Amino acid sequence: MLESIRIRINGDWHDFTPGVDFKASDSLAYLLKEKMGLTGLKVSCDEGACGACTVIKDGHAVLSCMTLACEAGGSDVLTIEGLDDNDPVIKAFAEQCEPGYGTAMQCGYCTPGFVMASKALLDENPSPSMKQIKDKLSGNICRCGTYPAVAKAVLSAAELRKNDGVIIKEEFKPKISRNYIGTYRPKDDGLEKASGQAHYLDDLFLKRNFPDMLFAKLLRCPYPHARIKQIDTTEAEKLPGVKTILTYKDPDVLAFKPTNASWTGLDTRHYERMDWPNYQDRQVLSDTGRWVGDEIGAIVAAESYDIADEALKLLKIEWEVLPFALDPEKAMQPEAPIIHPNINPEGNILPGGGFCGPDVFVDRGDVATAFAEADEVAEVTSKHHNAEHGVLDTRGCCVLWEGDRLICWTNYYQGDQTRMHLANMFNIPLNKVRICIPYIGGSFGRGNTGDQPFLLITALLSKRVGCPVKFKHTRREDFHDTRNALTWTIKMGAKKDGTINSMSFYGIINSGAYADSTMAALKHIPGIEMSECQLAHIPNLRMEGYAVYTNIIPGSCMRGIGNNQINLAIGLAVDVMAEKLKIDPIELTIKNFGHEWETLPDKSLEACLRTGAQKIGWEDRHGPGETKGSKKRGIGFSFNMGWHTGWQEVARGHVQLGVKLNPDMSVILEAPMAETGVGSNSCAVFACAEALDFLNIKPKDIHWVSIVDTDTGYKDMVQTDSAVSYLHAELMPKAAARLKKKLLELSAKHLDTSADKIDIRDACVYFKNDPEKKHRIKDILWDGDLVPVLITVSELMPGEMTGVPFGATFADVEVDTETGKVEIVKLVVVSDCGTVMYAPGAEGQQIGGQCMGVGETLTEEIIYDDATGIPLNFNWIDYKIPTMADFPEVEPILLEVWKGAGEYGACGIGEGVTTCTARSIANAIYNATGVRMDEIPFKPERVLSALSVVVQ
Repeated sequence: MLESIRIRINGDWHDFTPGVDFKASDSLAYLLKEKMGLTGLKVSCDEGACGACTVIKDGHAVLSCMTLACEAGGSDVLTIEGLDDNDPVIKAFAEQCEPGYGTAMQCGYCTPGFVMASKALLDENPSPSMKQIKDKLSGNICRCGTYPAVAKAVLSAAELRKNDGVIIKEEFKPKISRNYIGTYRPKDDGLEKASGQAHYLDDLFLKRNFPDMLFAKLLRCPYPHARIKQIDTTEAEKLPGVKTILTYKDPDVLAFKPTNASWTGLDTRHYERMDWPNYQDRQVLSDTGRWVGDEIGAIVAAESYDIADEALKLLKIEWEVLPFALDPEKAMQPEAPIIHPNINPEGNILPGGGFCGPDVFVDRGDVATAFAEADEVAEVTSKHHNAEHGVLDTRGCCVLWEGDRLICWTNYYQGDQTRMHLANMFNIPLNKVRICIPYIGGSFGRGNTGDQPFLLITALLSKRVGCPVKFKHTRREDFHDTRNALTWTIKMGAKKDGTINSMSFYGIINSGAYADSTMAALKHIPGIEMSECQLAHIPNLRMEGYAVYTNIIPGSCMRGIGNNQINLAIGLAVDVMAEKLKIDPIELTIKNFGHEWETLPDKSLEACLRTGAQKIGWEDRHGPGETKGSKKRGIGFSFNMGWHTGWQEVARGHVQLGVKLNPDMSVILEAPMAETGVGSNSCAVFACAEALDFLNIKPKDIHWVSIVDTDTGYKDMVQTDSAVSYLHAELMPKAAARLKKKLLELSAKHLDTSADKIDIRDACVYFKNDPEKKHRIKDILWDGDLVPVLITVSELMPGEMTGVPFGATFADVEVDTETGKVEIVKLVVVSDCGTVMYAPGAEGQQIGGQCMGVGETLTEEIIYDDATGIPLNFNWIDYKIPTMADFPEVEPILLEVWKGAGEYGACGIGEGVTTCTARSIANAIYNATGVRMDEIPFKPERVLSALSVVVQ
């Protein structure tokens, strides 16, 4: 037995006994979180790749997940809890809202790690340069992409606003000046996140807080395609600390209905009304695995994750290893192994029909004749891979039963949908299921595949053992439900004057092992949304597509559903056709594309393209490959429609909120949404303050309830495309009007008059015939029974068809033809928002989205061993997410040209900001080198290979 060790933590000495307080293999992070309850640090990757667990040890920033607890004896350890809220670094992070940089945190999960790394840097070097900041903080990952704002916050903390490397950016000027909406203000939850006080799932459910809590681990299929013939749990059940094991043979498991991972969608759907009833391809805890990592066969509940892991190793399993297919085109062949015979007994193509439509899902005009009549025809193919979300806060839940009532805490952002899912699958009333969602460390569409089997199995385990059970993915297990790999071939016909008279689309999408939202990516977005809103003026249009099951990781939503993939092809077709016609591709785009509610040219699209072209220096653009030397510069662009406008959100059903005015004039705002980082909570608070201006209510007077709780009765809003930034805001004027009416009624009774004779301004009631005769609302409320005034609103979004706005991305790149490295010199991201709800948040979306856009374009890629079907890089060491050192200059441009219906008429931009990145870079590479790059990612070896073909 080792002797006790002493560690000075945040100024106080603490004694710990090895073997009692921690094991020899336990990390410092474990000791700090589990034994000390210091939840500011976050453990995300658990392999030293993300920096979220950074603390300061003996004056130096260290990764606490990679530092053994026993190594910390005698050390001085500082965590974020040891900093005062007025610490310059925390203050700078919390208040960063300077134009053009976004906010220094979005979801906030990585923020404490950045704060501690920044403090260590400034303690060592009080006057760092921008380069030094990037170098020192390059070990910290922010998937939300707040890197420029983080660097700006560090400089602000050091009071070095004029330091080298700082670029003064243009401030957004709103079309309509308002008190709070569209302004530059710190995030409403900035201090909470910057100081580490925001609580996420792992912070709430620690063993120290729930001593009887058990931990669940699912069996993962080690083969790309295999069936369990027999399973023996005898030895695993004997392992000390194992409490129960469920297998696919258990009657309660067999009682679960077949499902899929996307049957709720944006709105709350009953099992009988699921979005994709044709694709019930998931059997909960099935005996058959269809990709390496598939959750099948057995789940263990034990006293620790380590014990549960060991128990899984002790299972004796007889496997029937089956043939597999990784490539969709090979999986379409007659001899390919059939992956889901219950869905298609004859092959791996997902059958059409129903909501997803037939294989030819758009057929407008006469495409064949139009091609024959065209003066030029271009045919192109682009391949998009299945990038991974890279969310720092890995998926999980904690479930407990109180009698016959199920309570589930989860970091999936669909509260009401998850409640419906669990109630339907357990066949219990909705009031017997309670879902609670705390802060979430990112999502990026991951939560749209919310009906995951682990929620059901964890709930079943908890019911079996009678205590709380926690399930949480490891970093490697969280590689799950990626963006769909999709190949589009587009044929485009045009007249000499640049009029596009015909387009045909042929797509093959790799569904992976399960359907999820694959059909939405292949058919719904291109066929229903895009054909009406972007391709409306193309008279002859044909779209054909096939979704194919394979034995790889499932594909689904990822900051959009199909938009990135089809843009990679459309942007190429436009660029190629413009070159054939000798027309500027910007002019070709403006001449032909727009939504059906507006005649051409589309005002929003033209404004985006003209603005972006001016900012990138389009007029100085040279011809393809015309620069000399080994390092070649080029610029390119791509464009795409926006979506999640008000009329498109009617399908969500009612939006609900509650405003409670307390007698002291403080406000509690119930605007239920899981805060994932897009700033929707700030938008709701600012819109509430805007609407309550007649009461002199300021944002600081409003408390937004951060935990989604289905027991409150308010329906939560699903965070898609940052649309929630305006959904609640649209209801605020109605809530304010109802509140004012109630206050007038109360005041009239108090003043012995009638409500029509008085009004409210500046938090005072005044008589219309004598404005100087005033009474403070606060005094009237305090003189009453002190009951808060409560207003609830439940409304649909305006259904008026107002079309959509557009967005565009322009890229300036440098290609080293000797090494194949592509360096992005600058990106200009232009977004028409209708109304900018929160300027730093919107700019943060534009900038931050490039972490994902640049990553999947240049460095990120899941690699498979073709011989075994095993994925080789389910980790953040080999799957390379951009860091601060990799991040380019991004200039965000916000426009308010288009306007939707309602008070604000805004739209979401969270998905659109990544849509055009890959194609704008690809077109810039062509402009630089004269070589087309049509399959991402553009890694150096792929670039060199393309260049060598041209040379030959």
